[in-house]
Amino acid sequence: MIRPVVAGDARALAELEVRAWRWAYVDVVAEQDMITVESRVARWESGSLDGAFVAEVEGRVVGVVQVGPDPDDPARGLLRGLNVEPAAQGAGIGTALYEHALAELQRAGFAEVVLWVFAENGHARGFYERRGWRADGATGTTAEAPELRYRHNPFT
Repeated sequence: MIRPVVAGDARALAELEVRAWRWAYVDVVAEQDMITVESRVARWESGSLDGAFVAEVEGRVVGVVQVGPDPDDPARGLLRGLNVEPAAQGAGIGTALYEHALAELQRAGFAEVVLWVFAENGHARGFYERRGWRADGATGTTAEAPELRYRHNPFT
């Protein structure tokens, strides 16, 4: 089941994100730059719930994604923070969250969507590239690791 995030999800989301980061980015993000449960609980409790959705299996949060306008260009949509429980990888949860996120972005009227992915995250890059996303040349840094911006017009 996919549903909107609620305030009571903060701890479960934080713990999920930390497990996902430690599994996916162990060779990308240095230990001192890894997110912490405390920092993520604070982020979720600070009101960052708009456009956030969780996947639940038997009442347990196993995935999360967030969508909304791109802060760099509010006419463009942003997909961010697609994280899935490491033990649930390959079960279709990420795909379900991704499709839900795109449907939300389309409902909001966005024609173009961007996302950021760690340059060294081949698994995620392949996931998005198979769905038509392409790096657009923009670069950034998160947790001291290089990122690439991907762009897609999925609704045209």
